[in-house]
Amino acid sequence: MKHFLAIIIGIMILGGCGPQAETIQPLQVGNQAIVAQEKADEAKQILLSMEEVLEVKGVVNDQGIYLAPRVKHFDRFHLNDIRKRGHENVAKRFPKETVHVSTDKKIYMELEKLEQELKKKTISEKRFSTKLKELEEKMKG
Repeated sequence: MKHFLAIIIGIMILGGCGPQAETIQPLQVGNQAIVAQEKADEAKQILLSMEEVLEVKGVVNDQGIYLAPRVKHFDRFHLNDIRKRGHENVAKRFPKETVHVSTDKKIYMELEKLEQELKKKTISEKRFSTKLKELEEKMKG
């Protein structure tokens, strides 16, 4: 019985030493979309460099850069600070652009859909602009 218990404990200890979680890379849309997304890709990297951020979705058009980071569970208590620092970091890199940062999960999901549609080229420029105007209104309110 002691040997059985020792084996079980040994397996549990070794099982905890598995591979570490890999770093998540944001979807790089780049110039493959109907509207060039290089600025959005660079802005996503800036937000990902923040310790609290797990993943980022974002797009860009001529009105500005729209970003939505997904933060670690415990850091959700500091969303205002994360949003503010993220906005400052991206605005510092793109001073001539209007930067919109939201930690709202619904905005995150909608930006994720937009990214996918841009990547697959299943959205028109007019519809893209309309969706971004709607998102901007949601981000303000």
